[in-house]
Amino acid sequence: MTFWAIAILLCIYTAIQFEPTIPIILSFIPLILILIYLCIKKEYLVLIIFAAVNYFIMGISRYITIPIPISVLFDIIFGFIFATTLLRNLENKDNFRNIFNLYFAFTMIWFLYCTINVANNATGTIHFSAWLGNVRVVALYAVITSIIISISAKKYQFVHWFLMLWGILTLLAVAKGYMQKNHGFDSAELIWVLTRGANTHLLRTGIRYFSFFTDAANYGCGMGLSLVVFFLSSFYTKNKYLRIFYLIVAAGAGYGLLISGTRAAMAVPIAGLGLFVFLCKNWKIGLSSAFILIFGVLILKYTEIGDGNRLIRRMRTVFDTEDASLQVRFHNQRALKAYMSEIPFGIGLGVDREEISPQNKYYFVATCPPDSELVYIWIHTGKVGLIVYLVLQVLMYICGCCILLFRVRNPEIRGPLTGMLCGTAGMLVASYANQIYFQFPNGPLIYTCLTLVFLAPYFDKQYSEAHGRPTD
Repeated sequence: MTFWAIAILLCIYTAIQFEPTIPIILSFIPLILILIYLCIKKEYLVLIIFAAVNYFIMGISRYITIPIPISVLFDIIFGFIFATTLLRNLENKDNFRNIFNLYFAFTMIWFLYCTINVANNATGTIHFSAWLGNVRVVALYAVITSIIISISAKKYQFVHWFLMLWGILTLLAVAKGYMQKNHGFDSAELIWVLTRGANTHLLRTGIRYFSFFTDAANYGCGMGLSLVVFFLSSFYTKNKYLRIFYLIVAAGAGYGLLISGTRAAMAVPIAGLGLFVFLCKNWKIGLSSAFILIFGVLILKYTEIGDGNRLIRRMRTVFDTEDASLQVRFHNQRALKAYMSEIPFGIGLGVDREEISPQNKYYFVATCPPDSELVYIWIHTGKVGLIVYLVLQVLMYICGCCILLFRVRNPEIRGPLTGMLCGTAGMLVASYANQIYFQFPNGPLIYTCLTLVFLAPYFDKQYSEAHGRPTD
């Protein structure tokens, strides 16, 4: 208490004594020192900060002018969290044993391929700064997140603790989306909608809402991920209050998905439930899920039920192969093929219109909107990079499925982790249509989910030791 009192008095003193801009900086120093101390001592506090920063950092950037790029600010915070996690666990080497799991191996292989891409000079020069700015998001964040979670998730209770924290953040995102839809945008959001987001968010079919995410596509797919994870987790949770909480989060996420107006987001629950039918060991739950999936697809594709609601009407167009925006994407991809056949390793990570001149042969490739994460990988790492990425993803999901099917015996552990694997698989499918897989907050959430899936045998063993032989 004495430490806190001194910190507050210092803040008041500096605010009174100095010029208006100086105290704003100086008054934060005691609080920052306190936060550093607490982060070193309290492991879960670091993870809460990590989750909160990941979820809110892009939304906050609409309201606060930061003198450095937002990604650099995240790197500073992320680096601090990584460093404190390592320092706190140095005394006990056993805390590092879970790092070297299969997911870490997959992320390292992809990171190494992206590292080699630094020498890419397809455009006539090596763009080191562009590569450095992009490799972090595309590959390095996955590696570091895997390390942080592998070290921190020491007990099986971490799975439900993580879900509770994620559920609270999801409900906040849903509440913000609800406020936008029913009470309008605030001044900062309105400026963004009327400028950068006008063409994609103000449509003749209605307004697309984005909560505090970067855009509606990111928001809709993120809500689709939450919908799958929490809906499936509710099947296996013994605690009835926790089950009710998960169902509330799933329902809220479903609402957020609808108001986002993101058609690609429908791929997340469809692909996620499709994989779940395969992974489900309980035939009653499996049949119920299959029925829900098939019934929902049939209603959207072959009926006009709900057409009076513009949100449902827009989601129904996901099954329209003649949709204008879909045809534009196919046209762009056909135009890219001629160029990409000459550069099997792509134009280089991070290379865009600002990096090369209009006279450059591959200027069109750098300026062509990728419209999806997979096309983005194809453009910047080439056919070879896309093949490497997809092979790694396929192998990763096969291994994840095998772990959950054959190495995890406790439904209380297998259930939530199956939901995470299915949800992230849905995000991978949706990334064919939108750039959502590497974005905040979806990227770190996906990396966390996949890390926990590959730690499943460790959690399962702990659970069996605590509760005895499992009963399916």
